[in-house]
Amino acid sequence: MDERTSLRQSMEDAGCAESSIARAEALFTAGEREGLIACLRRCRSEQLDLLHEKQRQLDRLDLLIRRTQQG
Repeated sequence: MDERTSLRQSMEDAGCAESSIARAEALFTAGEREGLIACLRRCRSEQLDLLHEKQRQLDRLDLLIRRTQQG
């Protein structure tokens, strides 16, 4: 597996959007290392935002469970 394919696969596995993957591939091909790093950091930030939203949803469910148990 070449580096570009590995980059794509890793980003897919990490849940990055196709638009981010395509941009990262273009930056990789162009040798734009700093741009690629920035792109990967944006993807990471997007994933972290999703994680935080899921955590908020879990917190709401936990509160609902506690309220129901106290009944």
